[in-house]
Amino acid sequence: MHIYVHIPFCARKCPYCGFYSITGEKSIPAYFEALKKEIFEQPVICSTEAEGDAKTIYFGGGTPSFADASCVCDTLRYIREMFSIDEGEFTVEVNPNSFNEDKAERYLEAGFNRISIGVQSLHDDVLSTLGRLHDREGALKAVDAAKSAGFTNISCDLMLGVPGQREEDLYEDAQILIDAGVKHISMYSLMIEEGTPFEKRYGGKLDEFVDEDLERRMYHGLRDLLSRKGLFPYEISNCAVRGFESLHNLAYWKGREYYAFGAGAHGYLDSVRFAHPEDVAEYINDPMKRITEEVLDEDAKLREKCMLALRTSEGMDNDLARKFQDAVDKNEKLGYLMKTPAGYTLTRKGLDFSNLVFMDFL
Repeated sequence: MHIYVHIPFCARKCPYCGFYSITGEKSIPAYFEALKKEIFEQPVICSTEAEGDAKTIYFGGGTPSFADASCVCDTLRYIREMFSIDEGEFTVEVNPNSFNEDKAERYLEAGFNRISIGVQSLHDDVLSTLGRLHDREGALKAVDAAKSAGFTNISCDLMLGVPGQREEDLYEDAQILIDAGVKHISMYSLMIEEGTPFEKRYGGKLDEFVDEDLERRMYHGLRDLLSRKGLFPYEISNCAVRGFESLHNLAYWKGREYYAFGAGAHGYLDSVRFAHPEDVAEYINDPMKRITEEVLDEDAKLREKCMLALRTSEGMDNDLARKFQDAVDKNEKLGYLMKTPAGYTLTRKGLDFSNLVFMDFL
């Protein structure tokens, strides 16, 4: 049983962000009441395929920490009550500019045991380019606030391939976070999303502003550094100390089904991928409205399972590989896949061309 809750409110929308969110606080109380209505109406479905998985609840955004802590905490308690969830991994995303030790303590008291901090960078020039509301000091204070409150499972995001960003600065950021006790780091290459201010600023492509070879060096260099420091790359964009991997995201990569609550939230239940309309006002009016995006048959599930498995360090097992031997052989010859005792994983070169590999299985 895995549950995602979307909190689509931000103090200011970042110019590179393509996720659905809105600014302002006016609709927040009504929105959380609508969330409770949707949660109450949702039947409990427990997939036998997921038996043995830890239960997970993930509050993402938007910026969950932008909302009043009581709204977030009450919703977590309500979900755990409605779905009879005693133990599991319960994550809340926060941004440094809307987070402090008081909120951290309240989150912990409510039952959250994992916190994900949107650091992105510890260099003020990079943060300025990204349009973030916090600076280096604010990011480090957020990490300290989480630690002081008692969180031991702390994740931070770092962004790479930002115009003007230096390779050595990225590695310095990672080292500082490791020294601060961060156990999980997500690493994302800056992408130009359609309809964002960055699309207008950079014309839809970053090639003229960020050297592609530099971006790849940053990616592999950061993975290598994190691995040397004990944060192992367990997925294309995620590294963690053993035992601190994101169980919620691992559920996605295992192809598990999951609930999704909130405006703009995407879920997967009963072989159906669905989404809520990206409109807070519409969601408040009708929290049960959903759009069916795709109904997966067994063949589609199998193909997707291959693609998701290849995102992870464990890779695709031999049973799956035999079902798609032509695609496996092709990508092994290209140097994108390598054989392991258990099956196949992406090579270092394959990480750079992963989307091409995935297409051969989809």
